[in-house]
Amino acid sequence: MSDQTAEHGSFTIERLIEAPAARVYAAFATAEGKECWFSGPQAKVLKREFDFRPNGRDRLLVQWPPGAHAKSPKGLTTDFRAEYWDIVPQRRIVYVYEMYIDERKISVSLATVEFHPHEGRTRLVITEQGVFLNGYRDEGSRERGTNDLLDRLVASLQVTDRRVNSRELTFTRVIFAPRELVFRAWTDAEHLARWFGPAGFTVPECTVDVRVGGKWRLTMRANDEIAAMVGRDHPSGGEYLAVEKPARLVFTNNALDASGNVILQGLTTVTFEDLGGATRMTLHTRASGMGEQVPFMLSGMEQGWSESLIKLGQALTH
Repeated sequence: MSDQTAEHGSFTIERLIEAPAARVYAAFATAEGKECWFSGPQAKVLKREFDFRPNGRDRLLVQWPPGAHAKSPKGLTTDFRAEYWDIVPQRRIVYVYEMYIDERKISVSLATVEFHPHEGRTRLVITEQGVFLNGYRDEGSRERGTNDLLDRLVASLQVTDRRVNSRELTFTRVIFAPRELVFRAWTDAEHLARWFGPAGFTVPECTVDVRVGGKWRLTMRANDEIAAMVGRDHPSGGEYLAVEKPARLVFTNNALDASGNVILQGLTTVTFEDLGGATRMTLHTRASGMGEQVPFMLSGMEQGWSESLIKLGQALTH
C-alpha cells in the first residue's frame, strides 16, 4: 500500500558566503538570527520554539496561503520538529527532524551543517539524509527548499555567496580477477594508465606514490573527435589519504587546468572485497567546484566513471 512506503534520499549543498564563520554560525545558533531567514516569505508563523543545545528542540509550525506551497494549491500547514544531537560551536551542528504536512508525517531526516572558515569567508556545507514516508514523493523539493532558505539566510546577512556545484556517486562492480590484482590496477602506474579515463581517452603520462600523503598525477588525452569538443589534454591528480592493501583506498582526485590549478575537487573511496577469485569493488566519489565549466564536467561524471570501470574490467579479464 502507498501509505506504507519509505523512499530514501540524500543531498549535499555548499555555499561560499562572504562573512566570517562566527556570523554565519550565529544565524543558526541564536533565536534572533534564525528568525530572520528560517521560514517562507508567505508563511504565517503559528508556533516557534528554539532551544539550541544538545538534546534541545526546535519547532516551526506555519500556515501557507492558497497557491504558496507546491504540494497543495488550497493552502496547508507544515510542522518542522527537530532535536539537536551534536553541536561544536562555529564548526558543526547535527540534528534530526521530522516534517509534517497537515499533521501527516512525511519525512524523518538527519542533517549536518558544517562551517569551514576560508580567508574571512565561510564555506557552508549542509548534508541531509532522509526517508520520505507514507506515500509522500519528494521529487527534489527538499533540496530546492533548502536552497531557497539559504538564499534568505544570505540576504539576512546582507552579503553575497557563490553556489558550489557538486555531485556524489556510488558504483559497485564484480570483477572476475583476484583482489590483489584489482588493487594493483589502481596502485601501479602502468596498470592505471591502461584503463583510467572514459572511452576515447588514453593516458600517456602517469605517476603514483601509493602511501598515505603520497601524490599521484596523470594526463588523460582525448582522441581527435572528442578533442574537437572538449580539448586534447586533461590533467588530474591528488593525494592518498588511506592505503589499506588490498582492501581499501581513499584519495583526493582533482581535475586540473594546464597550469595545475584545481578546477574540480574530488574525494574517492574504493573498497575491494574478496569473492574467492573474483572481487566486489565499490567506488564512492564526490566532486565539487565553482567554475563556469564545472556544471558541464559534473554532468559527464557518471558516464566518465562508468566507462573507466568498463575498461578496468576488460583490462583485467582479457
